Amino acid sequence: MKGKIGALLISALLTAAGGTAARAQAPTEAAAPLRVTLDEAIARATAGNALLQASREEVRAREGQAKEARSYAFPSLTLVENYSRTNNPVYVFMGKLTQANFQMSDFYLPNLNNPEPLTNFQSRVELTMPLFAGGKIRAARRAAGLGVETARDSSAFAESSVRKGVTEAFYGSLLAAKAVAVYGETVKTAEAHLTQVEAMHKEGLVLDSDLLRMRVFVSDMKQQKAAREADAQVARAYLAYAMGTTEDVQPEGELAPPAAALPELAEAQKEALGARGDIKAIAAQTKRAAEGVTISRADYMPQVGLMASYEQDTERWSPGAWGDNWMLGIQLRLPLFDAGARAGRLQSARAQETMAEKALLDLEQRALVEVKSAWLRAKAAAQRIDVTAGSEDQASENQRIVSLRYQEGLAALTDLLDADTALTAAALSRSQAAHDELVERAHLAWAMGK
Repeated sequence: MKGKIGALLISALLTAAGGTAARAQAPTEAAAPLRVTLDEAIARATAGNALLQASREEVRAREGQAKEARSYAFPSLTLVENYSRTNNPVYVFMGKLTQANFQMSDFYLPNLNNPEPLTNFQSRVELTMPLFAGGKIRAARRAAGLGVETARDSSAFAESSVRKGVTEAFYGSLLAAKAVAVYGETVKTAEAHLTQVEAMHKEGLVLDSDLLRMRVFVSDMKQQKAAREADAQVARAYLAYAMGTTEDVQPEGELAPPAAALPELAEAQKEALGARGDIKAIAAQTKRAAEGVTISRADYMPQVGLMASYEQDTERWSPGAWGDNWMLGIQLRLPLFDAGARAGRLQSARAQETMAEKALLDLEQRALVEVKSAWLRAKAAAQRIDVTAGSEDQASENQRIVSLRYQEGLAALTDLLDADTALTAAALSRSQAAHDELVERAHLAWAMGK
């Protein structure tokens, strides 16, 4: 009895917990999708896309490097505080001198050889400043500035790429939703025709093969509809990803052909060469590589710097119990032999400069092809829109006529199925053409650096 009561209590608790969990999850499961227009989707992506945020942080990192490079031309001031306690004869001897605490008794040989441990607090201020570096400092500063420029142009291009990606996903989602609706109507029409064929089969007016084929066609259309529904969900997931969100996103808009005319191809290509962020970034990178050659050449020049320091040493912190000293000097460093290290760095810098130049040339050529490709595809899509105008109405009328002829025994089942398929294709063809033009327009804007 006790076991049964315990089991009932556990069952009741689990049921209550399950009900509570279901109630807690209900708002999430029933939450309405986030409805966005194209402009709203792009705005959200600009603010929330993770890769775009990373590219902006790259700009900040480059700005920090530029700040560091500017500091190379200025003096460096450092405070050093040391504490030591030792009975090393050399350090004890020097320590008493720097503390201004050396006595005649310290010359006593036993004291020199075996001194008592000495405590030393050392406070030192050091100043260093480059005087001549063969142009390395100026080149490093210019290279860092070009690094900032490269990062900014790359970030601008990344933002343009995000806009293109969101536009593709947005119109792809609209097209997928249109396909779901079209196949939904196709399934309804096919089921209506199946009902018609079944009625005619009962009256002995059609063959068993026609009935079986019609059933297969209805099953195939239902599978196609299920596949299009999955495509629509995937397209919406990609749109949410491009926007930088995990919410369920529902695009709001139409697959309407753009009203603006295409720009001239030559003008579009010219604009791309001057406006694309990736081209400007590679151009800045080429200049930066040239500065790298200057930095490597400076390694063959003498390096001259100023050194200064002020130091205080004491055994205990008390007034008058410390010694001080200062130092001022100029250091010249002239490399004489390094087994080819400088030559290797210069060779590498020159090769990187050539690589950047060739990469820039290749990117410019590719940009011209990308502009031309998007321009031609957009133009072809616009022509397809004109060709498909009215095709859906014509296909619908043809389906109606064939359905009547089949009912009267004047058309074969294959004619009816072909009419259904033609209507489905016509219903999607104009939307597909409008989608293609809108997407290729987005590709063209991206290729032009917009």
